[in-house]
Amino acid sequence: MEHLTLSGDTLGERQRHYNQLLKKQLDNYPQQVVPWISYNDNDIDNFMKIDIACHNRDINYILKVLRCKDMLYITRVIKKCRWLIIDNEYSNIITPKYLHKELFPYMMSKAKSKLILHIRLHLRDEKRVKDFYKYFKQFDLSSALKWLPQCPLEFALDEVSKHASDIRPPILKRLYKRSFLFLQIIANAINDYRREHFMEAALFLLRNHTEEYLDISDSTYWSEVPHLKIKFLKIIMKVCPQRILDNFSHYISKIDHPTCIKYIEKESIKPFLLNCFKEDKLRYQFSHEILCHYLIRLPFDDRLDLLKAYRSNKTQNINCKGPDGLNLLFSAIEGNASFNSSNVFRWYQCMPFVISFRELTKIIRTELKSDVRHSMFGILLICAGSNSDEIFTLLKYYHDNHINEPFKFKINFLNDFLSVVKAYKFDTEMWTILDNLFCSMEVYMNSNLKVKKCIQTIIIYKTIHDEPIPEIVETKFIFETLRYYKNKLNIEEGEKLFNYLLENQVRQLENAIENVSNENVFREIIIYLGNIMKLVADWNKHIESYSFILDKIKECIKIKISNSWKTDLSSLYHTNKSLQTHLVDDSLSLNACEKVLLNALKYNQSLFKTYIHEVDLVRYDDTKSLGKLLSKLKIYWPDCLAKDWAEDYLKHLNQIGQQKVVIKSLAALLSQEDFLNIAKLHIPEEKKIIWSETNELDYSLRKYFAMNIHKVRPLPAPKIVLWFAKGDYLKFAVPSLSATLANVSNVDKETYIPELVNVPVSLQKHGIRMAFAKLEVEKLVPIFETIWKSTTNCSIRTLLFISTHRILCKEKRQSKVLKLWKFLSGFVEILSNSENEIIYKKLNRIEEVPQIIRSEYCMKAYLYFKKLPENLAQEYTLNMLRHHSKEMIEILDDKFIEDEILKSLDFFPSKPREIVDLLAMYLLSSKDKETEIKKYERLFKPLIDNAECNSSQNFGELTDFLYSGLKYYVLSSNGIIPLSIYRSLLNHYREKNTLPGEYVALTTWELKHILIEIIDRVSQTKGNIDIFTTVAPEFGKVCIKQLQKDIKTYFSSIYMLFEHALANVFNSFRLETAHQLHVFKNMLKDQYTVESYYLVQKMLPSYVISSDKQLKMEIVEILCTHPSEEFQMLCRYHYPDQVHGRQMSSNRWSDTCILI
Repeated sequence: MEHLTLSGDTLGERQRHYNQLLKKQLDNYPQQVVPWISYNDNDIDNFMKIDIACHNRDINYILKVLRCKDMLYITRVIKKCRWLIIDNEYSNIITPKYLHKELFPYMMSKAKSKLILHIRLHLRDEKRVKDFYKYFKQFDLSSALKWLPQCPLEFALDEVSKHASDIRPPILKRLYKRSFLFLQIIANAINDYRREHFMEAALFLLRNHTEEYLDISDSTYWSEVPHLKIKFLKIIMKVCPQRILDNFSHYISKIDHPTCIKYIEKESIKPFLLNCFKEDKLRYQFSHEILCHYLIRLPFDDRLDLLKAYRSNKTQNINCKGPDGLNLLFSAIEGNASFNSSNVFRWYQCMPFVISFRELTKIIRTELKSDVRHSMFGILLICAGSNSDEIFTLLKYYHDNHINEPFKFKINFLNDFLSVVKAYKFDTEMWTILDNLFCSMEVYMNSNLKVKKCIQTIIIYKTIHDEPIPEIVETKFIFETLRYYKNKLNIEEGEKLFNYLLENQVRQLENAIENVSNENVFREIIIYLGNIMKLVADWNKHIESYSFILDKIKECIKIKISNSWKTDLSSLYHTNKSLQTHLVDDSLSLNACEKVLLNALKYNQSLFKTYIHEVDLVRYDDTKSLGKLLSKLKIYWPDCLAKDWAEDYLKHLNQIGQQKVVIKSLAALLSQEDFLNIAKLHIPEEKKIIWSETNELDYSLRKYFAMNIHKVRPLPAPKIVLWFAKGDYLKFAVPSLSATLANVSNVDKETYIPELVNVPVSLQKHGIRMAFAKLEVEKLVPIFETIWKSTTNCSIRTLLFISTHRILCKEKRQSKVLKLWKFLSGFVEILSNSENEIIYKKLNRIEEVPQIIRSEYCMKAYLYFKKLPENLAQEYTLNMLRHHSKEMIEILDDKFIEDEILKSLDFFPSKPREIVDLLAMYLLSSKDKETEIKKYERLFKPLIDNAECNSSQNFGELTDFLYSGLKYYVLSSNGIIPLSIYRSLLNHYREKNTLPGEYVALTTWELKHILIEIIDRVSQTKGNIDIFTTVAPEFGKVCIKQLQKDIKTYFSSIYMLFEHALANVFNSFRLETAHQLHVFKNMLKDQYTVESYYLVQKMLPSYVISSDKQLKMEIVEILCTHPSEEFQMLCRYHYPDQVHGRQMSSNRWSDTCILI
């Protein structure tokens, strides 16, 4: 095939010429045999071969290109061969089995990823997609799930139900588009904080499944409901607004209230609010801002009635009993978090202006704090809104009463006023008042006061009213395009303002150009030009209509060149995109960069010669990337521009300081053969750099060849990179070595990796990492067993161990797990006593290991830790017990636990806390009565019989754990309650605590045992689900009987000691507040035992969570009904509201705030 030469001055012309040559070749030789691509040929020649093969569907040629080493050619094949993916004719090739066995082993890593992505994006045959999903699922679920949206619907639904928690929201969104059923499955499967993200991804479903979406949302905990964007809230409020309003507490923090209230009839707002405030849960969620949205929307009469009713309620001091909505609303207004004596006036923004103005002006007259006065004026501005009469009233009031205030107060008011009021539309009377305020603030005087908003308002007003603008105002004007007002003014007014702003900047520009004498003035010219261009863009004007801008830019270029100034002109190039096409010929003078150079290729190639100085500044600047440009040159200008640039770079190769950019650019422009021929000349011979004998140029050349050798196309083999990976130069070659090793094919890796693991230590690490990443277990084992046994280098041994452990923890296939464990187990067996501490820490990560080998792993790790020196052995064995005791009990057999971990119990007093916890868990872990008795006889009975042991602190901690652990380690796993242990403990403490002074301790053990027996009996019939809720009532009745018995035996005040014993029981069993409340409630069944009432009143928690409030209130009501006058006095003190009825607070709203 002939060598191709493209013609044309621009990139587009050369691409069109290539397409013509391709068409001619296809027409003249439709079924020609295409020669293989040559890496020494020009890219355009190889493109021709590839495109012909793709057009002819030469499948063998295409597969061969996919296996090549040049990503440019591989990418072109993938883009040109979509038919290979979507046509069923080639379904025997695009299958997981064929790709992974026949093609991928010979492809570079990047090429594989790109091909897989292209298949996933374009394959739409559901059956074939399903095959890919199943294949990837074996190795990597997260990768497999990306295929799921294109699988058959029924299959996808089934898979989502299995892996709901593993699917990321972007994938879920694609699934939701197929069927609403996916959201229902996810909602049923996910019940934690992630539900919000999954629900948020489905918000678009509200368009067609509004009711169904809200069904799911209503059943979701409020904090997991996503925020409803305005567009979605509008959909709901149009289709079914009552769904939001009826469940307002669920959505109050998730919606935009100004949008919501638009869909509520004004007459319905008051009943809606009153109903909301009857709900305890909802009432306190109304912040000041939320409540104001609704109060402002009330009809005028309703707002007035509300204020009158409130005043009446306050002046008559009515005691409101019962949940009346209006009283609760008043209570909420007073109790709102934003309410206090200094900002109560904020509620006036909900009132009509006439009322707010009358009342707030009274307060303003007496208010001393300037910030409070300022806030009040802000409220009045809100009340006035856009009503011109009310705005006039407010402005005139401020003018008449506050014109003599200090500047800082007036400017705050006017900035707020001018931000919300269209002052430029004032009539003459209103403008005169405002202008007087401006005069009082020295706006028309030469001062340093900041009056930016005032100046802008004056300019806009006078411009649109055709009045002259004072010179002092123009002087103070800091240029802005005022684009905010573009849509506020009519067309005629907008044109007037635009023309004034344009003339203002043009006038300053002309003055600066006439007086340009130094670079500072020239910089001002650039600023004025930039302002003009931004003004034109912001006001949506066509830049072509203002040709003088282009002339001024060209004039600036000439001034810069003639004076050799360095001022950056790039801002002029980037300010307005539409101007860039008119500045192509001057673009390199304005902003020499890769983007501009690419534009020059597209529009005018001759600019490279015209602006050779600017081009050289860019291409020899090592801080700028020219990758795209150099690639275009190599492909479309191989015999001219690319060749000239390469020759020029070669001339600079030996110039100090130029090596970095030159070598990087040569790698992009030259063929691999030419580049490597140059690189060979600079291969380091010595391993160590001796600075006194090393030439700076040689050092720099070796360094940057080492760093950039991987950038040449096609990708060089790792053995070529190793030319520079010697001694002190290795650190420079690491990026190139990593890039090539990460990208070579699996077949090549099997060749290169064994070579890399038999090299010096500094290089060996990279080979080991690559081996673990790319080789199968079967091929890893023989290589690394040899290294492990032969090396004494600590870092290499650590890397081998950590890498093996990491792969083992990630592996999902059982067969591979077993092979890897056998491999790692061999490492553990020959670990020395002086390994890197990282190995000890990694060996302790039991929770990461696959379940199938966890038991064996745990035993091997524990035995290894015990062989370490004493201090290390204790540290790591205890650390294992501290973090994994429960898991060790579950996975290890009893013999190992007793023989290796719990042995030598005769030294129990000195055992660490971790051993104590493990022993307690082990004793609680019996699954049947026989095992329980054996453990009791072997382990617990010797302890309790041993005086030294049973009097130690550890024994006390053991007994505490036996009770507190009952809930978490027995009941939660449906285990056997070890009654024999608890009975022996009770007998032990009965014998030990025989003195009268030990009443609390003995009663504590008696009550513990009673509770244990109740739990054991109930669990056998009703199971362990929420068992403490079930047993609490019965335990409460037993407690009252025990208390009555003790009162008869001792004295009535014994309840004070009984209280401590009962508290000990609660603490020992870690009983939740709700369970304690159930016990208390059942201790109040007998009114004749007033001591139980005293006890409950004293133990009743002062604070409970919202779900327990009702139960607590029931207990308080019972306490308050006791007939004892003495106890009634106590109740009146602690629970006055329950005794006398609820009273609303009535002393926080100041008298001045309720006058009408």
